[in-house]
Amino acid sequence: MSAPVIWIVFPLVVALGQLFLLKYPTILKLTGIVVSLLLALIAFFQPIGNVLRIGGTVLDIRPDLQFLGRALHLDNGDRFILAGLFGILFLYTFLWNTHTVPAKFAPLSLAISAILVAALAVQPFLYAAVLVELAVLLMIVLVKDNQMNQEKGIIRFLVYLTLAMPFILFSGWILGGTQASPSEQENLLGAAITLMIGFSLWLAVFPFHSWVPQFSRAVQPYLSGFIFSLFPIVVLFVAVNYISSLVWLRSASYLAPVLSSTGIIMIVTTGLWASVERDVKRVLGYSVLLETGFSLIMISFKTEQGLTLMYHSLFPRVLSLALMVYTLSILHQAGIALTHDGFQGVIRQYPFAASGFLISLFTISGFPLFAAFPIRLELLYQLGHISVPSVIWTVFGLSGFIFAVIRLFRVMTLPAPNNWRIHESVTQVIIICTVSLVLILAGLFPQLVEGIIKPFTAELPLLR
Repeated sequence: MSAPVIWIVFPLVVALGQLFLLKYPTILKLTGIVVSLLLALIAFFQPIGNVLRIGGTVLDIRPDLQFLGRALHLDNGDRFILAGLFGILFLYTFLWNTHTVPAKFAPLSLAISAILVAALAVQPFLYAAVLVELAVLLMIVLVKDNQMNQEKGIIRFLVYLTLAMPFILFSGWILGGTQASPSEQENLLGAAITLMIGFSLWLAVFPFHSWVPQFSRAVQPYLSGFIFSLFPIVVLFVAVNYISSLVWLRSASYLAPVLSSTGIIMIVTTGLWASVERDVKRVLGYSVLLETGFSLIMISFKTEQGLTLMYHSLFPRVLSLALMVYTLSILHQAGIALTHDGFQGVIRQYPFAASGFLISLFTISGFPLFAAFPIRLELLYQLGHISVPSVIWTVFGLSGFIFAVIRLFRVMTLPAPNNWRIHESVTQVIIICTVSLVLILAGLFPQLVEGIIKPFTAELPLLR
């Protein structure tokens, strides 16, 4: 059996079967939890290319699968992202409230995850753009409902991500002829520019960022959080793998400055916009943009330390976003407007949900004692060896985001006529406290997360 069959074909088959069980959300949730957890554990513990033993059954996991003349290739270097993607799917399926989130979440989330894995695995890379577009169309089906105020944000999401496809395809077409003809090396710069525009549209890099806050405002927080947790991470890994496979691109003198400058611009602009934002759902979008900016800076280092740092950053990123959308969903379900006005004194009525939301924001901003703090500190230290002004600008942008968090903290703790009362259920309290504790412990003992990631760093892509 090949690895693509396990992590692509099998979840697609399960998703297809779940479409016949939409009237039974409990069964859908249990099925999703079992499948996603199983796939994540296999990716984490089982090296690709070795024999997998399940009871008396022995499976030889091969890295390749041929399909319609194209290859799907997954090797040990992809195990981290496979474990991460299906771990994210498990987390969101486990936290899924079947009463507020539609039943279509189960089959569509599983299908989207499998298709994104296929985009990561397909060779030649040219076809990744088509698979990503297919995943985007399924995301539209996932988030669309009958609310008219959704239209603008969803259409902008579809337009921007669809525009990326022709740029990626065009760059692939140029490279297809250039790789075999050294006399056409002058075309490489054009290929690099179109490729960067395509990835910029996918990652919502400035100035193609406007769809992110609009999309997060238009869509139910839980669904937008799932997409924001999954899609940008896959695109980042696709970009890293693509850069590492092209010697001329990874050795280009302009690559590191462009990535670093773009990341810093994203951090600064995101910090400024977040500092004056009053819509809490848009703050969710700005959190994603901030994380993407830091990821681009890490990639720009073009070192093993930079990529290890990016691997390390995914843990607090995913967990804090999941906690944020989970708490926002609780407050949204309670009828609280997700704005500064609606959040006034909310900590008196929903102390655990409000506290969990603040902890997620403090984690993303890199506040001391939380999981992202050691990562932000190490990033600034490495960036300082390259450019001190870049550190100053990064700190400036991050300060703007921290100011936005402090504004929210002030609003949520304002005096209110209502007495203190806990409205969250026992299950919600346990989940919020557990995730919050993990984020704090990961900040106090970062070596624990490093120990989990270390086995995967031997297969890091080459960016030098």
